[in-house]
Amino acid sequence: MTAKLRAVALVGIGMLFGAGLSGYVQSAIAQPGAVKQVAQPAPADYSRYRKLDMFARALTILENHYVRPVDSEKLIYGAIAGLVAELDPHSEFLPPREARMLREDIEGSFGGVGMVVVLRQETEPQARYVLEVREVVAKGPAERAGVVVGDLIPSIEGKPISHFFDLRRAIMAMRGAPGTKVSFTLERPAPKVDGKPGKPSVRNVVVTREYIDSPAVTSRALGEGLGYVRLRDFSETSGRELSDALAGLRDQSRDGLAGVVLDLRDNGGGLLDQAIAIVDLFVNEGPIVRTRGRRGELLDEARAVPGQAWSKLPLVVLVNKSSASASEIVAGALQDHRRALVVGERTYGKGSVQAPFELGDGSLLKLTIALYYTPNDRLIQASGIQPDVVVGADFRPYKDSQPELEPERAQPRHLKPEDFGYPAVAMQDDSEAVRAAGEDAQLRVAVQHLRGLVRVPARGGRRR
Repeated sequence: MTAKLRAVALVGIGMLFGAGLSGYVQSAIAQPGAVKQVAQPAPADYSRYRKLDMFARALTILENHYVRPVDSEKLIYGAIAGLVAELDPHSEFLPPREARMLREDIEGSFGGVGMVVVLRQETEPQARYVLEVREVVAKGPAERAGVVVGDLIPSIEGKPISHFFDLRRAIMAMRGAPGTKVSFTLERPAPKVDGKPGKPSVRNVVVTREYIDSPAVTSRALGEGLGYVRLRDFSETSGRELSDALAGLRDQSRDGLAGVVLDLRDNGGGLLDQAIAIVDLFVNEGPIVRTRGRRGELLDEARAVPGQAWSKLPLVVLVNKSSASASEIVAGALQDHRRALVVGERTYGKGSVQAPFELGDGSLLKLTIALYYTPNDRLIQASGIQPDVVVGADFRPYKDSQPELEPERAQPRHLKPEDFGYPAVAMQDDSEAVRAAGEDAQLRVAVQHLRGLVRVPARGGRRR
């Protein structure tokens, strides 16, 4: 694992969000025609070791004269963190415990309670931070405790979420050795009454942590030969899990797999090699992603390997504003190769690649080393992937529509098309696959477009 961690590139937004490029990178890379900045030579008497001597003297003064005893290791960790803080938002120093959490995320298994959360700031009825449950791992401790998607967690072990400073520290409080217990307050929002939110139900939950082997991929058949696959993250097994899920959907359908929706919503990224492997499942030839380093020089280009089983499978990719990094590599590559229709919202726009460097005591320096480009040389950094079909998460019908006006086909004794030699035309929403999408507006639109790609008849009949 150690050697693999050194070699692999990380391309996820992780649990802390940030955006933007340094001005130098923008001028030198994003604008190919611009004059590149030239680094000025350092003065003849400059020496970084002189500055290191200054740091050592400052540390000695703190150790000898501060009013209370100090932890020298914490001071050094803080100094390194401050050093990296001068760089971009995705370069960071991780002390041993946080570095271990990163390794667990990469491996896809850890000791925890079995749920996926995001940090949310609320202003009503009071200003506060909460964790919102986005996913509950099946058969895990959280599910057995009655946690459901949409629940809020305002405190962990009696501490408000605002005390944890960021999402990573809150998640660290939830994780721990299997067999140990953790308590948190669970708040379930009540339905609105007369347009006003009702009083939420609040209870304290105590669960025993377990070894969580969270699958990267979940899938289900939608009917009509169509399938739905959600990719949660890009961990070490994501490519293999996705391939297995597609094979499983194919085997479930009597006529085989006619098309699939690949859901990358809320997927913050992960391992670059897994993003490449996933694109390679659907693309037979050509570039997948280009990686460029300082001054825009090409560091690497990943290319598709011919002969993939799913290279002709009709595909719709779902994205939203939380689809980032490796998700954007996949969506951008499939879009450039015209292998998929991209549906949803403009993506996050995190186009940088991070590599972990071990510092010898279990800590890591996660450093931005490059930017990535789609096959058509589009820079994703800070611009994201624009969907082919834009559908917001809170998509609603045309606001001036008159819901009380019934269509002609609902009128008694209406003249039917089949009476004049035309086949009956069913509403698109009457299809089995669209009904299987439920109330998820983005997924419904994705399925409707996928049906068009595979030319599923409106009602019965055979595929053309």
